[in-house]
Amino acid sequence: MIKHIAFAFLFFAVNISFAQELTATQKLPANAAANSEFIVEVTINKGQINGFMKFFQPLPEGFTAKEIDSKGGSFTFSENGAKIVWIAPPGELTFTVSYKIMVHEAANGAKILGGKVSYIYNNERKAFDLENKTIIIDNSAEVAKLAAIRKEAAKIDAANAEAAKAAALAKSREMSKKEAKKEPTTKTPVLPLSSKTPVTAIPSSPGKTFRVQVGAYNLKPKITGVPEHSTITLDNGMTKHFSGNFSSYEDAAKRKKQMIDKGFNGAFIVSFENGKIVK
Repeated sequence: MIKHIAFAFLFFAVNISFAQELTATQKLPANAAANSEFIVEVTINKGQINGFMKFFQPLPEGFTAKEIDSKGGSFTFSENGAKIVWIAPPGELTFTVSYKIMVHEAANGAKILGGKVSYIYNNERKAFDLENKTIIIDNSAEVAKLAAIRKEAAKIDAANAEAAKAAALAKSREMSKKEAKKEPTTKTPVLPLSSKTPVTAIPSSPGKTFRVQVGAYNLKPKITGVPEHSTITLDNGMTKHFSGNFSSYEDAAKRKKQMIDKGFNGAFIVSFENGKIVK
């Protein structure tokens, strides 16, 4: 009698122990194509667990996951895996969660999917490892598709490059024609005008005089540092700039040296007769 009681007690204790343990299984297809999607279903028997639970399934490189039904848990795709966290699990003893996995376009061959359910029981952290499942990824159709896309893209790039080259060549020829038609122009240096050297109209002097020419320009540059600055504008629009108005050639020579020292390297002496240039 005592043996029967002891056996019954042991059987009851074992049943309670098994009832408290968590188990889980996963379901997924045997095959999938690259650059496609498939669904994973995980069925969890929580036993007597009523506290914190976490499910995590690591995914192959390049795969991503998206929630379908987490049974009240918080779903995230992080650390390259599908993760569901419950502060408190669903009320049902057995429940099934599901999510969608997106296959990388370059994936090929056999991929192994495992997983783990972590939980706390009697203030002790425990974990249940899911049985690994293998899925075969077929990449043949995707490889052919990508090859065709890349080939077409290469054709488009080559055509665009040829068009750009032709457009650049045509533009270059057009610019060359325009440059050939342009009349040569003389660039005139632009210098700041000094208020200390105003341009003055020197009155005509009887007899022969000498001035120092510092420049002649089609445009109207700003010139500084020219004492007794005067100008004469010719019929062709060119303006000549002079410094001084001397009756002595020697004085004009001194002014010429001063102008060269100031940077007017092309300065030279011009003779005037009754206010007009003597050629």
